Amino acid sequence: MANPTVVTGSASGLGATLVARLAAAGRPVIGVDVVDGPGVDVVADLGTTAGRATLVDEVGRRAEALDGLVSCAGVSPLHPDPAVVVSVNAFGALAVLDGLRPRLERGDAPSAVVIASIGAVDGTADAALLEVIEAGDAAAARAAAVDGTDYRSAIVYSTAKRAVAFAVRRRAAEWGAAGVRLNAVAPGRMETPMLDGLLADPVVAAGIELL
Repeated sequence: MANPTVVTGSASGLGATLVARLAAAGRPVIGVDVVDGPGVDVVADLGTTAGRATLVDEVGRRAEALDGLVSCAGVSPLHPDPAVVVSVNAFGALAVLDGLRPRLERGDAPSAVVIASIGAVDGTADAALLEVIEAGDAAAARAAAVDGTDYRSAIVYSTAKRAVAFAVRRRAAEWGAAGVRLNAVAPGRMETPMLDGLLADPVVAAGIELL
């Protein structure tokens, strides 16, 4: 029998769709989200160190080896707190990768995919914040994320996704040598509850229409 695939952000949107498709194909899945519900096996807040540890511990309790990982969990560009955006979308995503790598290495032809965003390459990233994220100082990144400007979370979102894409590129060769394929994908518009929220904001919606 195949080893499980972990999908973070499994309660809604893309994550929920992936869980359903994998399950329909007969693949075992461990769903992770900050809220409980259908498709969620592990409840963990990836915006906190405790939540990230919970994810690693609970997945380890359920599976000795993994065949796949989809790091999909993320919060919206309209989240009211930019610090939460950088905590979840950058540091949470990378902690999932690094924390589950040992179990992926024990899998059968394992692969991991991180969901970045077209925002990672659209030119809206904050170069100074990106540098802080890449330095690995989560507390400094949280502080740098908040500057009081309007729609700051949208800029932080793009920056976090860019940081994750860069981090995947840096890890890919080493992971491949260890037998684990690692990729990031940068989707554009997807019909999800997150997109519905963005389109409801006239300022953000105008930018989305340009994509």
